[in-house]
Amino acid sequence: MEEEQISGSTNSFSDRYNPNDYSSHDEEEKEEESSHDHRSNHAPILVDRISALPDSILLSILCFLTINDAIKTGVLSKRWASLWTSLPSLSFDSLSFRHLEDFTNAVDDTLLLHRAPKLTNFDIRVNHDYETKLNPRLDLWVRFATNAKVEQLSLHLWPPHSLDPNGYQLPQHLYANEFVSEFNFSFCKIFPTGLLRWSSLKRLSIGHSALCEDVIRKVLMGSPRLESLELHDCYGFHRLDIVSESLRKLVVDSYLIDMLESEERQLELEIVAPKIECLEILGCFRMKKCRIKDVSALVEAKLDFNMRNGYGSDEEEGACEEYQDIVRDILESVHHVKKLTVGHWCLMVVSIMSMEHLPSPLSKCQCLTMKTDMEKENLPGIARLLQSSPFVETLSMNVTSSYSYYIGSEFLKGRCRCSYHDEVKHWKSGEIYFKSLLVCLKTVNIFGFGERLFHRKEEFILVVQFLLQNAKVLEKMVITTPWDMQNERSILLLKFLKVGQKLLSFPRSSPHAVIMFPYL
Repeated sequence: MEEEQISGSTNSFSDRYNPNDYSSHDEEEKEEESSHDHRSNHAPILVDRISALPDSILLSILCFLTINDAIKTGVLSKRWASLWTSLPSLSFDSLSFRHLEDFTNAVDDTLLLHRAPKLTNFDIRVNHDYETKLNPRLDLWVRFATNAKVEQLSLHLWPPHSLDPNGYQLPQHLYANEFVSEFNFSFCKIFPTGLLRWSSLKRLSIGHSALCEDVIRKVLMGSPRLESLELHDCYGFHRLDIVSESLRKLVVDSYLIDMLESEERQLELEIVAPKIECLEILGCFRMKKCRIKDVSALVEAKLDFNMRNGYGSDEEEGACEEYQDIVRDILESVHHVKKLTVGHWCLMVVSIMSMEHLPSPLSKCQCLTMKTDMEKENLPGIARLLQSSPFVETLSMNVTSSYSYYIGSEFLKGRCRCSYHDEVKHWKSGEIYFKSLLVCLKTVNIFGFGERLFHRKEEFILVVQFLLQNAKVLEKMVITTPWDMQNERSILLLKFLKVGQKLLSFPRSSPHAVIMFPYL
């Protein structure tokens, strides 16, 4: 990059590095070393073993520091003075600066002094208003990174509004790159005018961007080695037809509704991906109905999403029935996976299905994870999933209060309360005790045993007791606490101990079952 392109101000990250600033420091070191020669032979000699390490190791150490701190190491000695200029990884965050101009000048100055012939990582994170004319600087920074044959390029640009038609448009030269293996874009406009050639790309993550089916098709066709595709809060597409032979993981995290779209095109998002092995549907979909048409090669699925029929329309008569149809169809589409995760909102919908005596698709999964706050309204859903998963060998329950099913959650809970009278009787009734239940279960992991669980202790004990009494080949049950509970007050520890002792007293169907509890 030419000097006049990125020179800018002399302000920079923290204290700007200048090799001349440390010449006197080096002279002081020499004088100090000379004075050591006149000391007694018995005086201890301090050896700087770190500075004696090869550059490659020192640069690896500096990569763990922020660019601010890495530059500051230049004051240590002449050995460190210009070491940071060979860093293979550069990361810049505008949150470290009061003013955007200071940030841009600092990036310019740092890139001007940088000497590494190749970059492994280049990361820009900036909150800005597009009226500040930052786009030309972004073009220069991207050109710098691509000239250095960067392997991982990240551009996270956060404008004042989530849907901004004036977002930064990726430069066209970036669409013909043979070195980048990972792209991460947020609030960027992706619009290749010609053929797209990302011959080395393996992972692509796009956030808060408008994407049409044609652009997605170009990306997939031009990325023959792409293994993972993540779409976070994107919009503009209505069908994901994944024709890639290499893609193995697809993540669709939320869908933004573009108010300029017609209502007819807002109804459904269709996913066709016969080659992928891992699918994650996460976040909020609001008015989008997610349908899965073909995922025949799928091995792992994570369903941790929520939705509502429309703004303020969760109380409409048909909303709940629509949710049940969508969740049931998705569960049917992924019934063959070996590893399945069901989030809070979907579990609540399954609870309603159970209360209304609607069938749940039979699952062949061997590893089942459920996210639940262990409220009474969740119990029917937990029971139904266990009923529908007779081949489960490993059951994980993430017992946490979550904000992930906030949309429509109170409406769903109210529906459960109206349909269900006594959760305990439901669990103890004969309908969930049948011969094939839990015959393969070997391991149970329960995470989240903490203070808030005491408000739902009865439900927690009920589930644990049921598992111990019915898992015929159970080998171990591991109950762990959140990290913030590791140093709790002694009065709470005593309560936990009493719960643990009660769990140990329960009869077990498997003679080899071991309970691992944090306070026993």
